[in-house]
Amino acid sequence: MSDAVVLITGGARGIGLAIAERVVAAGARVILWDIDVAALDQAKADLGSACTTQTLDIASSQAVSQAEMALEAAPTHLVNNAGVLGRAMNFDAMDAAEIDRTLAINLRGTLLVTSAFLRARTAHAQAGIINMSSIAGTNGGAPGRAVYGATKGAMIALTAAMARDLAPDLRVNAIAPGIIDTEIQTTLFASRAALEATVAGIPMGRLGQPADIAATAIWLLFHAPYVTGETIRVAGGRK
Repeated sequence: MSDAVVLITGGARGIGLAIAERVVAAGARVILWDIDVAALDQAKADLGSACTTQTLDIASSQAVSQAEMALEAAPTHLVNNAGVLGRAMNFDAMDAAEIDRTLAINLRGTLLVTSAFLRARTAHAQAGIINMSSIAGTNGGAPGRAVYGATKGAMIALTAAMARDLAPDLRVNAIAPGIIDTEIQTTLFASRAALEATVAGIPMGRLGQPADIAATAIWLLFHAPYVTGETIRVAGGRK
């Protein structure tokens, strides 16, 4: 894996950072794209010379193009992890600007980054892309989070299309996490106690951890040569 270079969006914290840690531990290099400068600096300090970082908003075509031109190494793999939950909205009180923001980051950004990756990448025997979906993509998400759920459902359809169009040179799969113990969940739940109360509805009896997603990502990136077009649920049995 020493010749692999994995580009990870939203890689400065949470699931993205957990995947980066596993990639580096496996002997490969990572490129982290994120909008959070301080978190990127900390990730770079923690991961060392195997990590390069770039600060950008993936919803901006200009920013993605500039980041593409500034790449220090050609990536071989891509993890489209960046995304936002978006503000809760009822169907009778939709905010057009918030709809556009969520779509721009979760869907438009994924398309822009994938396009840049395809132009910049170098061939690799295990080359692959992972798109980060969610169980919200099939169950509709939490109340008030329809736009988020819609973007994650779109990610499943996009994965199928990409897998078809980019084969056989690239494998493309999606991961659909359940409730993972990351910062984004503090937005969704009123309190830590409310978050932990959801464990009662999870057959495995615990919240998911970023490491659970990272383990699946490493398998898809490097150990699944005949797997493409799939969406793998990592949700502890929660539907």
